[in-house]
Amino acid sequence: MAKILLVEDSELVREAVAAILEQEGHILTIAENGEEGLAKLQSTAFDLVIADLWMPKMDGLAMLKKSRALGDMPPVIVLSGGGPQAPLELSASLADANGAVAVLFKPCEDEELLSAVNKALL
Repeated sequence: MAKILLVEDSELVREAVAAILEQEGHILTIAENGEEGLAKLQSTAFDLVIADLWMPKMDGLAMLKKSRALGDMPPVIVLSGGGPQAPLELSASLADANGAVAVLFKPCEDEELLSAVNKALL
C-alpha cells in the first residue's frame, strides 16, 4: 500500500486511475492541475506521483521542475494523451528528460498502469 498523488485534469481519467489503484489498496490524493499538485507535494509526503503533462494553470512539467527544485521528489509516472500541439514522442522525451520513471499513453491498460506503479515503488 502506497500513498500516491494523482495529478490529472480529466475527471474521467482521474476516476479510472483512482478505481484501479484503490482496488489494489493504495491511498490516493487527487489534484486537478499542476498548481494543486505542487501544493500537495509541499505539504505531504508521497511514495509516488502520477501526473499528466498537459494541464491548465500549471502543466505537469512545470510542476515536476518546481517540486524537484524544492528537494526530494518521489518517483514520477507520466500520463500523456499527446495531441496536435504535443505529439506522444515529444511527451515521452520531455518526461524522460525530467526524470520520469515511466511514461504511459492514455488510454492505457489496467495491467500496464499497475506494472508501472509496482516497478516505481520497488
